[in-house]
Amino acid sequence: MKQALFMLLLCTGCVGVFSQQRPQRVPATPHPMEYIQPNGDTIDIRLRGDENFHFHTTLDGYKIVKDKKGYFRYAKERNGLLVPSCRKAHNQENRTKCEWNYLHINGIK
Repeated sequence: MKQALFMLLLCTGCVGVFSQQRPQRVPATPHPMEYIQPNGDTIDIRLRGDENFHFHTTLDGYKIVKDKKGYFRYAKERNGLLVPSCRKAHNQENRTKCEWNYLHINGIK
Protein backbone atom coordinates (compact mmCIF):
# COMPACT_ATOMS: atom_id res chain seq x y z
CA MET A 1 0.00 0.00 0.00
CA LYS A 2 2.80 2.41 0.92
CA GLN A 3 4.56 1.57 -2.33
CA ALA A 4 1.44 2.34 -4.42
CA LEU A 5 0.92 5.64 -2.60
CA PHE A 6 4.58 6.56 -3.15
CA MET A 7 4.31 5.81 -6.92
CA LEU A 8 1.12 7.88 -7.16
CA LEU A 9 2.75 10.86 -5.45
CA LEU A 10 5.88 10.49 -7.60
CA CYS A 11 3.86 10.45 -10.83
CA THR A 12 1.75 13.42 -9.73
CA GLY A 13 4.90 15.38 -8.89
CA CYS A 14 6.49 14.59 -12.27
CA VAL A 15 3.36 15.68 -14.13
CA GLY A 16 3.30 18.94 -12.16
CA VAL A 17 6.96 19.70 -12.91
CA PHE A 18 6.82 18.89 -16.62
CA SER A 19 3.52 20.65 -17.25
CA GLN A 20 5.01 23.99 -16.16
CA GLN A 21 7.72 24.01 -18.84
CA ARG A 22 7.32 26.41 -21.72
CA PRO A 23 6.37 24.78 -25.02
CA GLN A 24 9.17 24.27 -27.49
CA ARG A 25 9.39 26.33 -30.65
CA VAL A 26 7.78 24.80 -33.68
CA PRO A 27 9.46 25.39 -37.05
CA ALA A 28 7.43 26.49 -40.06
CA THR A 29 6.31 23.86 -42.53
CA PRO A 30 9.04 23.02 -45.07
CA HIS A 31 6.48 22.43 -47.82
CA PRO A 32 5.80 25.18 -50.38
CA MET A 33 2.30 26.63 -50.66
CA GLU A 34 0.58 28.01 -53.73
CA TYR A 35 -0.98 31.45 -53.24
CA ILE A 36 -3.32 33.16 -55.71
CA GLN A 37 -2.64 36.88 -56.05
CA PRO A 38 -5.70 39.20 -56.28
CA ASN A 39 -5.17 39.53 -60.07
CA GLY A 40 -5.32 35.73 -60.52
CA ASP A 41 -1.56 35.08 -60.84
CA THR A 42 -0.22 32.28 -58.67
CA ILE A 43 2.99 32.29 -56.67
CA ASP A 44 4.65 29.46 -54.78
CA ILE A 45 5.82 30.56 -51.33
CA ARG A 46 7.53 29.13 -48.28
CA LEU A 47 6.97 30.12 -44.67
CA ARG A 48 10.23 30.49 -42.71
CA GLY A 49 10.85 30.80 -38.99
CA ASP A 50 8.82 29.70 -35.97
CA GLU A 51 5.88 30.93 -33.91
CA ASN A 52 7.86 33.88 -32.54
CA PHE A 53 9.36 35.21 -35.79
CA HIS A 54 8.34 34.22 -39.29
CA PHE A 55 8.35 35.54 -42.83
CA HIS A 56 7.57 34.38 -46.38
CA THR A 57 9.99 33.72 -49.23
CA THR A 58 9.79 32.73 -52.85
CA LEU A 59 11.04 29.22 -53.59
CA ASP A 60 14.45 30.64 -54.56
CA GLY A 61 14.76 32.57 -51.28
CA TYR A 62 13.65 36.16 -51.93
CA LYS A 63 11.80 37.62 -48.93
CA ILE A 64 8.26 38.71 -49.72
CA VAL A 65 5.59 40.63 -47.79
CA LYS A 66 1.86 40.97 -48.37
CA ASP A 67 0.69 44.54 -49.00
CA LYS A 68 -2.63 46.15 -48.01
CA LYS A 69 -4.29 45.02 -51.26
CA GLY A 70 -3.33 41.37 -50.69
CA TYR A 71 -0.43 41.13 -53.17
CA PHE A 72 2.85 39.53 -52.20
CA ARG A 73 5.64 41.96 -53.04
CA TYR A 74 9.40 41.70 -52.67
CA ALA A 75 10.44 42.87 -49.22
CA LYS A 76 12.63 45.82 -48.31
CA GLU A 77 14.09 46.41 -44.90
CA ARG A 78 13.16 49.67 -43.21
CA ASN A 79 14.07 50.38 -39.58
CA GLY A 80 14.62 46.67 -38.98
CA LEU A 81 11.19 45.69 -40.37
CA LEU A 82 10.28 43.99 -43.64
CA VAL A 83 8.02 46.23 -45.74
CA PRO A 84 6.61 45.66 -49.25
CA SER A 85 8.49 47.14 -52.19
CA CYS A 86 6.90 48.47 -55.38
CA ARG A 87 7.41 45.16 -57.28
CA LYS A 88 4.91 42.29 -57.18
CA ALA A 89 6.53 38.94 -56.51
CA HIS A 90 6.53 36.21 -59.16
CA ASN A 91 7.80 32.66 -59.42
CA GLN A 92 11.33 32.38 -60.76
CA GLU A 93 10.23 31.18 -64.21
CA ASN A 94 7.76 34.08 -64.61
CA ARG A 95 10.11 36.99 -63.80
CA THR A 96 10.96 39.54 -66.44
CA LYS A 97 14.51 40.72 -67.10
CA CYS A 98 13.56 44.07 -65.52
CA GLU A 99 12.38 42.27 -62.38
CA TRP A 100 15.64 40.26 -62.19
CA ASN A 101 17.63 43.49 -62.50
CA TYR A 102 15.57 45.08 -59.71
CA LEU A 103 16.26 42.13 -57.42
CA HIS A 104 19.95 42.09 -58.26
CA ILE A 105 20.47 45.86 -57.83
CA ASN A 106 18.53 46.08 -54.57
CA GLY A 107 20.02 42.95 -53.00
CA ILE A 108 16.64 41.89 -51.63
CA LYS A 109 17.53 38.23 -50.98
